[in-house]
Amino acid sequence: MASGFNFPPPTGAPNVNSSTPLRPYYGSPLDSPLQQYYQHTSQLEEELSHHSELNSQEAARELLSYGMIKYMTLAIATPFENAQTLLQVQYLPNDDGAISSGNDDSRAAEERRDEEFRRAQEEAEEEEYFNSGSGSGGYYSSNPRRGASAEDFPASRSSANRLDPSAAVFHERKDIDQSGYLIRADLYDEDSRPTFQLAPIEGGVWKTVTGLVKHPTEGWFSLWKGQYTNWVYEILHLFAQPTLEATLNDTFDLYDDTIPLVHLDRFGPNMATMVTSHLVVGLILSPLELVRTRLVVQTADPAQRKYTGMLNCISTIISEEGVSALWGGVNLVPTVLYHTLTPLIANSIPLVIDRVFNISASDSPLLFSIAELGLETLDLLIRLPLETVRKRLQIQIQAKIPGKRYETVIETRKRPYAGVIDCVYKIIQEEGGQHKRLSGKKSDDGEVSFVDRPWYSSWGVRGLYTGLGMHLTSNLAMFAVGAVTNLQDDGDDW
Repeated sequence: MASGFNFPPPTGAPNVNSSTPLRPYYGSPLDSPLQQYYQHTSQLEEELSHHSELNSQEAARELLSYGMIKYMTLAIATPFENAQTLLQVQYLPNDDGAISSGNDDSRAAEERRDEEFRRAQEEAEEEEYFNSGSGSGGYYSSNPRRGASAEDFPASRSSANRLDPSAAVFHERKDIDQSGYLIRADLYDEDSRPTFQLAPIEGGVWKTVTGLVKHPTEGWFSLWKGQYTNWVYEILHLFAQPTLEATLNDTFDLYDDTIPLVHLDRFGPNMATMVTSHLVVGLILSPLELVRTRLVVQTADPAQRKYTGMLNCISTIISEEGVSALWGGVNLVPTVLYHTLTPLIANSIPLVIDRVFNISASDSPLLFSIAELGLETLDLLIRLPLETVRKRLQIQIQAKIPGKRYETVIETRKRPYAGVIDCVYKIIQEEGGQHKRLSGKKSDDGEVSFVDRPWYSSWGVRGLYTGLGMHLTSNLAMFAVGAVTNLQDDGDDW
């Protein structure tokens, strides 16, 4: 009885192979409306699936292409950025090149401790010298620095013909710290400068680049220190910041974040979400900025460098300084200030020109460019000191568990800064002199020659605006290109 009927399969689709007089439209797939619907749906799903695969592959290719272009672009800019970083963290004290150690109270306490240590060291040396017999191989060492050998001093007490207490070797003394390292009283002293460290750089970015290339332990590859870390930071920031900003705008039902703020009647809420997204993403990714600065500043000498790469630097910081050192400590305040003021000022410039100066980019392009150049210069005057302070604080290592010594390719301040205000004050106080000492060169009579520093040194802010000339040159070049383009557009209109 049931053999005369063909029931639909369990999936709900009709049996296209059936042909019964009771359901004539089942006999031909082309005559069945239901079958046509299922076929259309199936074809649509296949097309959408194929289109989705094509979109995924195309997006992957575009992402890979953008990543490679971004990496190559950073490779061009990295040598100059690294040179600027070295100039910003370089410690150049006032006039005589004496390396300062802090305020008067802390300096006095440090000198008292050093004097006590030197006296104890001297007493121990004298006791060892007088208690040692002629055959005991005792040696008088007035300079207990690392690497001193017996050949540098008189051989034995029995060698009276070679033992001369009035010789200069018995009176020459070098200051050392409690770890036995030489204390450099003058950073221009070439004799006490480590072989892996550059001489004080008095020039600009280009001189720093050439100095790194010519240095025996640095070379060409040192120009691209930290490039991979910077690339990872830029890629992550590129995806995270717009995503968070769009999410905040959707949450608070604001206008699309792709609309420029200058075209909005009420730009305050959108400005708030934009700055918040930059701040949150900047705080999350700030360990990468910390790692990059330390990789750039450390020496490239394999025997002296502390970190071998990005991951090794992160693991070493966690093991020696704790996880909180990646985000907190003295680096927290400058990180918050930097990632708040930078996007706020940069996105406020068009608003100020349009709504305060009443200059339109379409009506007066030249005046708009001039106003933009002036405000960007003001941005540099605010941002460069903050960058300098932040990078100097980033290279301060306050290890809870002692590890390998952090050796830098340029001279840095040995005494740590207490914070942002203290760093600014110490830079102005210790590095804002009116003269500079040449690279250890003396005249025939032994006098050290001095030359005048730039005019802004007398204000004490020289150390805060390292690299200002390079940024101003870049802004002027962009202004010139924009002005020429606007003139060409005006000529085409005529």
